[in-house]
Parts: sequence; C-alpha cells; structure tokens
Amino acid sequence: MTSNLMTELMNDFRGDSLSSIASAVGQNPATTQSAIAAVLPALIGGLAYKASTTDQASNLLDLITRNKLDSDTFASTSSAVKAPGGLNSLMNVGRPLLDSIFGNRSGAVSDWVASRSGVSRSSSSSLLSIALPIVLGLIARRLRSTGWGASNLMRLMAEQRAFLEDAPAGLAAVLSAEETPTTHHVRTDDTEDVRRRRPTAVMYEAAPRNRSGWLWALPLLLLIPLIGYFLARNNEPRHDVAVSKPAPQAAVPAAPERPVGTSSEPAALPADVGPYQLWFATGSQSLTAESSQQLREIADIMRTHPRAKAEIKGYTDDAGNDAANLALSQNRAAAVMSEIADLGIDRSRMTAEGYGEANPVATNDTAHGRQQNRRVEVELTDR
Repeated sequence: MTSNLMTELMNDFRGDSLSSIASAVGQNPATTQSAIAAVLPALIGGLAYKASTTDQASNLLDLITRNKLDSDTFASTSSAVKAPGGLNSLMNVGRPLLDSIFGNRSGAVSDWVASRSGVSRSSSSSLLSIALPIVLGLIARRLRSTGWGASNLMRLMAEQRAFLEDAPAGLAAVLSAEETPTTHHVRTDDTEDVRRRRPTAVMYEAAPRNRSGWLWALPLLLLIPLIGYFLARNNEPRHDVAVSKPAPQAAVPAAPERPVGTSSEPAALPADVGPYQLWFATGSQSLTAESSQQLREIADIMRTHPRAKAEIKGYTDDAGNDAANLALSQNRAAAVMSEIADLGIDRSRMTAEGYGEANPVATNDTAHGRQQNRRVEVELTDR
C-alpha cells in the first residue's frame, strides 16, 4: 500500500508540539501550521530528488544512520520536541542537513516557503531545520518495516512524487533548479547562422608547377642593392663619437621617520563602545525601531575598525518552556547576525549564541522586567 508521508507528517505537527515550534520560531500556531504545509512537500521533494539513483539512496541512508535519525528520538514530532535539547537540538542537526539535501538552493527553498506562508525568511529556515530530522526519522521507520536498503528507499521516495503533483505552485521549479547541471552543448549541425558567425579560414593556393624557370634567380636580384649599401658604408670616413658621462644624480633625501606613537594599523576600539542591548517583542524575532538604529551604529563601527569582532548573545524571559526559549534565543541571535551581515559586515567577524532564560537583567515578575530580559547583547572586541 502506498504511503503518503506528507499527510502522516502533517497530522503529527499538532497540539503541544505545534505550539512549542511556533513559539520557537516567533509565529502563532496557525501561521506555523500554514508554513509547515509548505515545508513538508519541499523537504520530501528534495529527498525524492536525492534518492533517484542507487548511489544517492545509499548516501542518504548513510546520512540517516550517521546522525542517528533512525532512533526512537525521531520516531514522532512529539518525541523529537520533548527529547533532551528539544527544538534547539533539532535545529542544530537540521541546519547542516539542509545544505546536504538542497546544496546552494537552501536559500531559494527558504524564500519559497516564506512566500507561500507569509512567515519571515528566518522563521522558514528554522522550520525547515526543525522538520528535516523528523521527516528523515519517519522515512527510517518506514524502511525498518519494509527492509533497510537503497532499493526500498528509492521505491518509497518514487511513490511520493505522485503526491507532490498536488504541492503548492512553484515548488517544482525550485527543486529542479538545484538538480540542473551546467552543461555545454556542442552543435553538430552546420546551419547557415552558425556558418555566418564562424571565422572564415584563409586558404593558401599552392603555386602551379609550370611557372617560368627564371624565378629561381629572383632572390639573388633582390640581394644586389643590399650588397651595394654595405660596400658604400665601408668607404665612408670614420668619426670618433664622444661618449658623454651621465650627470651626477642629486641625493634623494631619506623619507622622514614616522613620528613616535603613530602607526599604520587601524585605531583600536574606544573603551566606551558597547555592549549594545537590542530588544524584541514577546515570542518575536522583530527588533524595535530603537534597536534597529543601534544595529546601524554597530555596523558603522565595525566598518571603521576592520579588526573588530562582534559577540552576539540571545536571551528570553521565562515565559514558555526551557527548550523553546533556548531555541528562540538562538534564533534571535542569528537574526541579529543576519541583519548586521545585510549592512555589509562579513559573517566571519561575528558569533551568535542563544542562552534562553539565563542571565536575566531584571525580574520576570513584571511586564517591564520581562521586556528587559527579551534581548540580544552585542559586545564588540578587537582582541
């Protein structure tokens, strides 16, 4: 019996699991469920493309076992979300797997999910990372019952192609673009247009053999004026040529020494720079207007000081469960890094880490205190 993995997975993303995921990505449950309806066909479609041959299917099986996605932890959405590390662990596992499945088309897939569901690109990327290990866990469970092997995986994923015909518009173009190799086609037909653009070969005609026999003396006739020229030069009177000595060059004064205390190295960061605190709304990855202005200031300082690096730390209040808060804090830190990168700063100069509810700067018993704790701290250093 043919199994529709998308339907089974869609029914699995419900209840408390859906609420936890929605909180982690900064969306409400209804919007998150709409986004998952685009995430699942995108992931299954990408996996179907990646299991088209025996070698590809074997590599995919190896990826599943290497990441232990065939364990009970990934048997269902609920068990994966409630496992130690929860959503944060899912995202850490899923992010590198996305690149393995989609290659350089990961961003295009994230954009497609965002456009279909109305969530931000950051949220769609997080949802893809969360869902991929769960999808692979379900595939592993299916293969355990039918037989673990490349041929069974190819058969299972080939069956899913029929269900992908009902996927939202635009998915096929996104997925097939990733698989289209760059080829160079060689034309074998000699059409008029091709001949017109082709450079014309210069043809040299062989000399006829019946030319007159006197042509052999032509080179000797050409040499006669040259011989006369050299004979005439030998009879000319010789003149001594005065050789002038080069004029003495003026001494070039040495470059002045650099004054003590100056250097060509970039100036060090001022001691009073940062740390910066950026604020978010509850359960959201959207910065306040004041925080957006601070981001531009951070980018300006990093441009002025090329050796400066940014340590970005995300925090939440104590609303929600620990796993969801840890994932949300990581997403907020990553969102800030992306914003600074969009302002022209290289990502290699930044680190982003989420700490959940740790290190509160105010009490969580009041609305104002919780707002102070929903923050990202950016510390600049040139060490």
